[in-house]
Amino acid sequence: MDYVIIGGDERFSHLARLLSEQGHRVGTLGKSPRRETAAEWRAMLGQAKHVVVNDPPRFKGAGMTTEEILAFAGREARVFTCGPLHPHVQDERLIDLWADEALLADNARLTAEGAVASAMRASSQCLAGMRCMVVGWGRIGRSLTELLVALNARVTVASRTPANRLRAAERGAEAADTSRIGEALPGHGLIFNTAPQLVLDAAALARADRDAMLIDLASPPYGIDLHAAWALGLRAWREPGLPGRYCPHSAAQALLSAILRHGKEGMERE
Repeated sequence: MDYVIIGGDERFSHLARLLSEQGHRVGTLGKSPRRETAAEWRAMLGQAKHVVVNDPPRFKGAGMTTEEILAFAGREARVFTCGPLHPHVQDERLIDLWADEALLADNARLTAEGAVASAMRASSQCLAGMRCMVVGWGRIGRSLTELLVALNARVTVASRTPANRLRAAERGAEAADTSRIGEALPGHGLIFNTAPQLVLDAAALARADRDAMLIDLASPPYGIDLHAAWALGLRAWREPGLPGRYCPHSAAQALLSAILRHGKEGMERE
């Protein structure tokens, strides 16, 4: 077996198909509601050259841990993990794809597209000319800013550091200090948060326009106090895992490129 794909979202189903189309023998585990037996896991993983799994593992019908997956996998197997949590197990067979900068950049672009698609689906207005705010200047914040500017939105980037505010201005956006975000909120019809810590609390949200939409793209503990937003009558929601939900085929292609890239590097080292 060349690859075993364990659980995951729709992106993983596309990945299995892409690998099969390249002529690889591909098996899947944790996709069926039926709980596979430990013997079935051991048999398939024991013959796999490569294993792909989220960390922590997400799949139907079983509660297999990363440690158990490694115990079943062969000594020569490569185990690719992906997801917001980095592997906590020390094992030379593990390859953390979330340490791959090219893959992270691809996912940031796909996340930005998904975020814009979500906003456009929920809004009765086009983005051209709309005042939009992007909170945070990480990979997703940068990609989202560039996309919104290209769509002729009027973008404000909120960042804590002067250097990042300068970089945002160089990309055609206005800039605001995150520590004074409440003062910058009025007039913005669409607000995206990418910061993984509470930024938009009740006090800040009270300054937002009543018809504004707020979308939280961050990982836990998130950046928008949704309950405070709802109490104020604001439309606010979270959009986790956008690449796997909005463009799973493209997300699978990015994942495949990273897997093949690391597989080639491993062969060169050998």
